[in-house]
Amino acid sequence: MNKPAAIYSLRKIVFDKDIDDVQNLILTQGSSALSATFQKINYLFNVCGPQEGNKVFMDSSIAPTLQDLCAQAGIASQILFNGNPHKSRLESQQAFDLRIERFNYVKNLCDSQGFNPNILLDREVRNSLTHIDERLADILTKDHGVGWFIDYVASTRNSFPKPEGITEIKYCRSYVHNEGKILHLDNELDIKALAHECVAVLAIVFGIDVNKN
Repeated sequence: MNKPAAIYSLRKIVFDKDIDDVQNLILTQGSSALSATFQKINYLFNVCGPQEGNKVFMDSSIAPTLQDLCAQAGIASQILFNGNPHKSRLESQQAFDLRIERFNYVKNLCDSQGFNPNILLDREVRNSLTHIDERLADILTKDHGVGWFIDYVASTRNSFPKPEGITEIKYCRSYVHNEGKILHLDNELDIKALAHECVAVLAIVFGIDVNKN
């Protein structure tokens, strides 16, 4: 495998000299995604305020925050926790080998601390986040009479109205603030638990303490 002759960046890229520079560079993309996910979760909690009442949130920054949060969580899961033992048709053998090596590296570090990141390890959640175009193309056209809430935020599930003539309601990146959950293509993401996983993995794998940043 060819290696980079040099790597230039405004931040530290090589954090573990016991693994090669290629894996350091790829893993660092995962750490950036974890940090971004954590920051977006904090912003969402702050902009929505106390978990009380029953209202719809209209702040224009919420929709892009939800989209960024979900995209970054998907990237982090893909880079750090995709241990699928089958090579995809678009994946080179080199990329597959590095992915499995990277997965084992991260898993071994988490196991050594007795930590199991359930959300980031969830393949169904990861696929719903990273293959959003494919999933929407199939799901949006599957059934008749389904209404969709997309990038919608409300205090409770009762705040999501079901218009007349709609047989079923489904959700894409829609957030129930009082529960702290994102409803996304039949998955429910507890964002407090996700934030905890981001903080733990940043500390265990990368030695980053978000409380000091």
